[in-house]
Amino acid sequence: MTPDKIYIAEDSPFLTTDTRKNRWAIPYSFECLNARIDILLGKQKDAVIGKTILDVGSHMGTFAYAAHQMGARLVHGVDVEEKMVQKCTQLFQDQNIPKSSYRFDVRDVVRFLESTPANSFDTVFCFGMLYYTADPLRLLQLMSRVAKETLLLDTFTAGYAAVQGKNAAVVTSAIKDETLDLPLMIVSLTKPDKKDYRLPETFDYRGKDLSMITLPTRALFEIWFQKLDFKFSPLDWSEYYTRSCSFRDLITPRQKQDSHWADVYASGIRVSYRLSTNHQKDT
Repeated sequence: MTPDKIYIAEDSPFLTTDTRKNRWAIPYSFECLNARIDILLGKQKDAVIGKTILDVGSHMGTFAYAAHQMGARLVHGVDVEEKMVQKCTQLFQDQNIPKSSYRFDVRDVVRFLESTPANSFDTVFCFGMLYYTADPLRLLQLMSRVAKETLLLDTFTAGYAAVQGKNAAVVTSAIKDETLDLPLMIVSLTKPDKKDYRLPETFDYRGKDLSMITLPTRALFEIWFQKLDFKFSPLDWSEYYTRSCSFRDLITPRQKQDSHWADVYASGIRVSYRLSTNHQKDT
């Protein structure tokens, strides 16, 4: 990590108090976090500096904080988990950040977006939560409506279902590599209680709490982007790749243990896009 690409210091409370630093596939470690901020924000500074930003699924506010430090005019985070919103609010207060430049709300994201006027924010972040909604196309539509200029998206694709979860082995045996090039979506069940949060879209099945994870292929994402009249471009992670790989290189526990965090991007099981709206020409 070169000095000009350090956005969050190793001793920052946004790293030291995060419980996700050792998880697979996206660890909130010093290296991975700073590289992700570099690609998702640092190389998109024109969508950050001086902009009003909505962070959808803001968790503990790490990306909102990085955007603020880069020069965002206002960061507004929304998350369903009250303890996470309280934590990020406290972290911002501890950094002596002016209260006029940030806001964090405990809200259901879909309901928040439905009640928010069009073009309310210059830029919308959606990092690592789209797959936790039952209707990702609906969420994309809502984010498109409130984003005046740009939507920055980082999410898992259908290939993730072949490497993660108790049904991954069945998925892997049932698909060919070409299957994941088709415009389709894999929907699977997951436990709603995660380490720091609980998924909002849960239901009871025979006395068990369940939720869904929805995983479109890249091809389906890009059809949706065209339907919503986005101009879109995939973000390039190649400077962080350590090898070429596919989802089949990330199936077993040993393969995961030996993998590098950027393998999820190199394999295509996670993708990132910059999406531009056409709202500016209408205002």
